[in-house]
Amino acid sequence: MPFQTTFYQRTFHRDLFLSPISYQSINVLMRRNCSDRICILLSVLLLFYCGWYIFTSSNRIFGYQYDPAEELAYKNAIHASSPIIDNEHICLSDEIDLIYLIISSSSHFLERQTIRETWGSMSNIFGVHSQRLFIIGYRLGGNFYKDLSNEATHEQDLLYLTIDDNSVTLKELHAYRWLEQYCSNVKYIFKTEDDLFINSLLIHELIRELKTDSNNIENRYLYNISLNSLFLAQTSSDANKFLFGWAFQPGRPERNLTVSQYYVSYKEYPKELYPRYCSGFGYLMNSKTRDVLTIEGFKIKDPFRLPDIFITGILPENLNFQCEILPFTFHQGTIDECIRLIRTSITINPLPPNPPVIICSTGRHIGQNSFSDYHRMWTTLKHIYADKLHTVNN
Repeated sequence: MPFQTTFYQRTFHRDLFLSPISYQSINVLMRRNCSDRICILLSVLLLFYCGWYIFTSSNRIFGYQYDPAEELAYKNAIHASSPIIDNEHICLSDEIDLIYLIISSSSHFLERQTIRETWGSMSNIFGVHSQRLFIIGYRLGGNFYKDLSNEATHEQDLLYLTIDDNSVTLKELHAYRWLEQYCSNVKYIFKTEDDLFINSLLIHELIRELKTDSNNIENRYLYNISLNSLFLAQTSSDANKFLFGWAFQPGRPERNLTVSQYYVSYKEYPKELYPRYCSGFGYLMNSKTRDVLTIEGFKIKDPFRLPDIFITGILPENLNFQCEILPFTFHQGTIDECIRLIRTSITINPLPPNPPVIICSTGRHIGQNSFSDYHRMWTTLKHIYADKLHTVNN
């Protein structure tokens, strides 16, 4: 039977294929549907790109760069309640008398390396063995993990904590707790910061005196400077109250929010005066004092954010003692002033009021790119101590 179509079928095919108007309409409809799908796809891609751009831009703005290895190391350290990087064998030798605890930051590689080349380079001098330890906190997205791992492997003098790098008080407290566990055999700790120059030769001489005939506390002098206060603190029944530095008398907290980075609210510190405390430039303590300060510090839920005031002022006040004066010069000024003071004060019998310089600020302390300051002062020191160093080496 021949193929036949109904009127409806004929009409449909005619309208679909023969009518120019209907054909164009369908094309328009198809193009419109296709355009809609393309627009939706493009919109999705645009939204994805915008989100990615905002995310990466904010990471650049806030210095965040994701490092899977660092994140994994951080999480593992948190889970194990351990540092991210440390050297548990740093104090295995029973001959170590002194450890320099140096507050640093993850990005301060040049500061650390300069110290290793200058005042931290002599670890065995004048019969005193010392060790340096740089304290570093965690910085989210700092992207320094690989560099720090390589540095730690090569230098063996880093303690990389899970504590926020800006929480300096907690960094110091956790460093003391770590020392209590792994360096309990080291009697003396000198805490300082990586933007300062330490007269490590003078500190070695001081420790030599403290460990030599320590029961003889009468008329003990170094460069015509009496050491009686240190010997008395060391030999007293309260030997856990041995803390010496650049002591400040009680002063008022900064309450003006607009003028100082050291602004302190009444909520942070409700008292009108700080207790006597020692400058964060540097302070000397013994292991017993370190331990009691650490225990007392961890009793406080929210430790005061200014570490020198908290560690050497608030905690000793809670324990009924105070930071005493270390009878040497702490100089905060220009490098040339410091060099002049070093040259004129380190003599056999310096005249008051010129006790030998023990610490100087460098240009790094005020943000200047002046690593040469360390080398200039170190060269000056080695020249002044040349005869003594020659005698020791021979």
